[in-house]
Amino acid sequence: MVTDPSRGRLFVMSIDGMSAILLISVDAKRLADFYRDVLEMPLEDEIHEGVPLHYGCELGDVHFAIHPAEGWPGRALNNAQSPVIALRTSDVQGAARRLADAGIPVTGPSDHGFAEVASFRDPDGHHVELLQPRES
Repeated sequence: MVTDPSRGRLFVMSIDGMSAILLISVDAKRLADFYRDVLEMPLEDEIHEGVPLHYGCELGDVHFAIHPAEGWPGRALNNAQSPVIALRTSDVQGAARRLADAGIPVTGPSDHGFAEVASFRDPDGHHVELLQPRES
C-alpha cells in the first residue's frame, strides 16, 4: 500500500513480479564481455526495432541486459545510469497515473515494441521502469 499525499489515503499498486535488470553503460560491449568472460553469464546480442544493439540473457524469470548509454533516456547519476529496476505490471497506464497523481514525475507509458513502459525515479534516485508486456 502507498500513501497518496494529495488525497491523504492509501491505495494498492499492483506489481506482479520482477521483469528485468538493465545495466546502462558507456561501453556496453566491454561490460558485456566482463559478464560473459568473468561471470560466465550467457549474454547474447539482442536487437529490437528502435533499440540499439545490446546484450541480454534470462536469469530464471528475470531478463538481464546491458544497454549502451548513448541515446538512453535520463541522465547519469554518479557516473552511471544504472541499474534500472524493471517491474512487471498488468496495468502500466493505471500505475503511471497513480504515480503522477502522487506528484512523482513519470515518463511514458510508451511503446517499446515488446511492452508498454513507464519510468520514474524512486525517492533515492534509482531509475525504475514499469513494464506491461505485450500479449503473445
